[in-house]
Amino acid sequence: MIIDEPLRVIGGRTARLAPGPDGVRLTPDDGPPGELFVGPGWADAHAHVYDGMTEIGVAADEVGLATGVHLLGDAGSAGAATLNGLVKYVIPAAEVRIRAWVNIGSYGLVHMRETADIRDVDVDATLAAIDRHRDIVCGVKVRSSGVIVGAMGLQPLQLGRLVAREAGLPLMVHIGEAPPLIEDVLDLLGDGDVVTHCYHGKTGHPWRADGRPSPALDRALNRGVRLDVGHGAASFAADIARRAIAAGFPPHSISTDVHVRNIRGPVHDLPTTMTKLLACGMPLDDVVAAVTRAPRDILGAAEPWLDEDGVVRHATVFRLTETAPPHRTYKDARGVILDPQAHIVPVATVRNGTLTAAGPG
Repeated sequence: MIIDEPLRVIGGRTARLAPGPDGVRLTPDDGPPGELFVGPGWADAHAHVYDGMTEIGVAADEVGLATGVHLLGDAGSAGAATLNGLVKYVIPAAEVRIRAWVNIGSYGLVHMRETADIRDVDVDATLAAIDRHRDIVCGVKVRSSGVIVGAMGLQPLQLGRLVAREAGLPLMVHIGEAPPLIEDVLDLLGDGDVVTHCYHGKTGHPWRADGRPSPALDRALNRGVRLDVGHGAASFAADIARRAIAAGFPPHSISTDVHVRNIRGPVHDLPTTMTKLLACGMPLDDVVAAVTRAPRDILGAAEPWLDEDGVVRHATVFRLTETAPPHRTYKDARGVILDPQAHIVPVATVRNGTLTAAGPG
């Protein structure tokens, strides 16, 4: 593949991608840029790619480099009893890089009420699994909503917090239907922890009508808790996102929560989710930061995308266009249709010195 036009580099300058003996290089260009943008390789901090093992896993490469994504965070598909399989069979077979949030439920998402029974939570086994796979595990995942935890209430979150603190790792916490109450969930989180599904529209969400955070969320944000989109099949309300962004509370990271029940809609992929956040009022540079710098930091995989001499380590080339990809309708998780004026469409990726086409077709 060859891209023979100047590109807008995220951050402002114009450059070209040029082949060289040590891989693709970014070289300055004085001409007017074309319609393409280039920046660090995209990362999705919340996906489900334990294909063949869990109820909801998708093939990692279906939502990886082909959609512009270089790095995926599998968000709790595997627990202590099933993590070895993810590490041994799924991760080595994928072209896209994968990090794992280990589920506090020992069997992960083999079934969808993984923490409703205390017998399915083993603190010591989870700590041992983390120690075996420190190069893969980025944190601990707890799904803290009533349809999952049942009568266990806050206990899975409390145990997940214990494991995360013992391991020196962050928590990613799924929020949704009460119980437990969102105030009680948020008060257990600290610096570096992540609230995913931050803009869900279910009863008890942590936002005021004017887009400002509730007192509990405000306290959490002041402690350094991070907001992650985690669109999912039922966890993104565009009106809540739009009001929060307008009030000055955009997400730290934009992620998909992609799985078999939403990959054909409403989620589709990361660029579709990015387009929705753009339509909700986030500036383009902030959208890109929320799928590059922020999620890499969350996943413990921060690295420069450019060497000092201009050699590209990892990058995503994309187009900002007025035309939507074929057969693409933008809906939030409640079925509300968005009408983006600009669409983010991946064109190519650069990885390991190689430029490869991406995007539909």
